[in-house]
Amino acid sequence: MVNQGTGFKNKTRVIILILSALGIAVSLYLTYLYFSNAESTFCLAGSGCDTVRESSYSEILGIPVSLSGVIGYSLIFALSLISISYRVRWILLYFLSLAGVTFSLYFTYIELFVIKAICVYCLASAVIIMVILIMLLLTKPKLSPKISFAKLITLSGIIVVVVLFSSFFIQSKELSARSNDTFQVGLSKHLRKIGAAMYGTYWCPHCNDQKELFGAAFRYIKYVECDPRGDRANPALCAEKGIRRYPTWEIKGRFYLGAKSLQELSELSGYVF
Repeated sequence: MVNQGTGFKNKTRVIILILSALGIAVSLYLTYLYFSNAESTFCLAGSGCDTVRESSYSEILGIPVSLSGVIGYSLIFALSLISISYRVRWILLYFLSLAGVTFSLYFTYIELFVIKAICVYCLASAVIIMVILIMLLLTKPKLSPKISFAKLITLSGIIVVVVLFSSFFIQSKELSARSNDTFQVGLSKHLRKIGAAMYGTYWCPHCNDQKELFGAAFRYIKYVECDPRGDRANPALCAEKGIRRYPTWEIKGRFYLGAKSLQELSELSGYVF
């Protein structure tokens, strides 16, 4: 007859395998979005999935946060699958999932109070790792004499502090730049939403300076190439609009000549950060 406790532990192992597989899938999708720059699907309107993904907070030391999720969930999946003693497996899974939950809470805080946008996929990952940790706590084995409950609590505290401190320390030096990245994305999306357009040419130095101010967020700007030799040029539209100098911004039916600072464009378009 199978021991009920053993059966419960086996069910927990299966659930953790399933959850970690889901975590891998979500993290892989976010990693794909990071490298492909594609827009998120199944994302709630106005939730800011792409804003979070395109912010500099989506990476640490040049590595996508989602990729660390792939690695973390893969380790959880592997540890749940291989044949080792239950106590050793539990301890390794507990510390790994605790680190994951700590970082997820940190990143959720960044989304809410720094980026001010929510990624539902990130929240889904946070829920998955939280459920894994809860399942582990419900099936905690008797610890060996070498690892007392007091030592477990102490090690848990150390892991939480290390994860929080290292995450904040690594990213703190770029806080202002990352805040600016969020502003760039928000402003460019706002300009596109209100139908604003920038008219320019590929050889215009001031046009290139204007593009550099937006950085990667310029891809949201409606840009019209006026030189017929340029990529996807539309000189007919430029002629129809009477464009003679570059760059020229069209915002709310009015035309503004020359490159503008992001702050100027924010004021002209009525964007509030």
